[in-house]
Amino acid sequence: MKALIMAGGSGTRLWPLSREKYPKQFLKIFGNKSLLRLTYERLLKLVHHKDIIIATSEEYEYHVKNDLYPYEGYSLILEPERKNTGPTVLLGMLFALEKLSVKEDEVLLVIPSDHYIKPEERYVQYLNFGKKLAKMGYVVAFGINPSHPDPNFGYIKLGETLLSEEDLMAYRIDRFVEKPSYSTAQEFLREGSYMWNSGNFAFTIKVGLEEFETNAPELWEFAQRGFHYTMENYSKLPEIAFDYIEMEKTKRGAVIPMDVEWSDIGSFEGLYRVLPKDDNSNACVGDTLCIDTENTLAYSTERLLALVGVNNVAVVEERDALLVIRRDMSHKVRDLVAMLKNMGRKEAKYHVEVHEEWGKRLLLDEGNAYKIYKLTIYPGREMGPYMHMHSTRTWMVLRGTLLFKLKDSERYASVGENLFIGKAQAYSIKNTGFIPAELIEVRVGEYLGEDDQVPVETP
Repeated sequence: MKALIMAGGSGTRLWPLSREKYPKQFLKIFGNKSLLRLTYERLLKLVHHKDIIIATSEEYEYHVKNDLYPYEGYSLILEPERKNTGPTVLLGMLFALEKLSVKEDEVLLVIPSDHYIKPEERYVQYLNFGKKLAKMGYVVAFGINPSHPDPNFGYIKLGETLLSEEDLMAYRIDRFVEKPSYSTAQEFLREGSYMWNSGNFAFTIKVGLEEFETNAPELWEFAQRGFHYTMENYSKLPEIAFDYIEMEKTKRGAVIPMDVEWSDIGSFEGLYRVLPKDDNSNACVGDTLCIDTENTLAYSTERLLALVGVNNVAVVEERDALLVIRRDMSHKVRDLVAMLKNMGRKEAKYHVEVHEEWGKRLLLDEGNAYKIYKLTIYPGREMGPYMHMHSTRTWMVLRGTLLFKLKDSERYASVGENLFIGKAQAYSIKNTGFIPAELIEVRVGEYLGEDDQVPVETP
């Protein structure tokens, strides 16, 4: 069995935590691991590293690699541009066939990268059960018992029983309705035979390709020419959701209801629902203090966040932005981000943390003629060789050991030592140790744009 993790989304519904350049799958909402890493480690209870394929956008390549460090052995598909999930799943199947040499009767799991699921052991049981059903020739969806009427989900109606195993049940899909009206969703809940579509699927590659041939001929014409041709002509592929191809069109759909805690964390209201609450129904993350406050989400990433006498709101603090919103208005965050983009605000697109080939940098402070970053360089990776035409750089090592190379010299620097480079001087910094190295970088100059970084062949 192979697993395809779809990690190319650019959702901004959790702004200011998520941004276009720092989407939800990379957020560390539940501890110090990103949602992508939690998804990856959840799958390791079922398959090996070599059986996992991650599909993401080219611009997220290093973010994925850094989030999953030091894991190795998985495969990475870099999509040239964002399409919908249909082309992503197609690429995953073609990659498995051509690059991993799997047989067409092998089961492929299709898994979103940014969902909350507990308990994980139970979830893995459902996936194993789904593998058996997929081997029988079905396209298997995994349903969630709806807790409230939500028009943002697809709804699956249970049909006849197909397979049972102890307390695990599988049903034929009788009907699928994508994002019904609120009143229709209320009717579905009252009827009791509808499940939310969780976005998790299982099917053999043979069945998957047949479904594309039947239900998505505009994609199938590319599939017949193979993985490389599809990648080279990716811009020509139509944007079609995999859910539309399978749930709305398939004649061999099956659904397994999952009795687990699940959320796609699609809004701050969704995040509030899955977080633990205090005695006043407040969900508090980070350094927070709530007094005479009820039914509120308090989320701090860096500073003390103190709330007094407020109710039914979400207050979310990031290093460069603060959001205060009524919980029932969470859907308006998209409108806010659109407004920020129209205003040309960098906060709409960019996060204070940026991932690079060598590691990551976190903006700590900035002014008219300076910027201060915290850098992390992973073992064996090298920053540079570069030179900067308009700024000087000073570094202080906080952790690890680094090899600092200049044109005519090189030296090692460890904890507490400083390094300096002037304008138009070539240099590189390599982590020669076995742990991630951390250092503070101070940039000073008349121009501090990221494009003031000239690659050179050697320092």
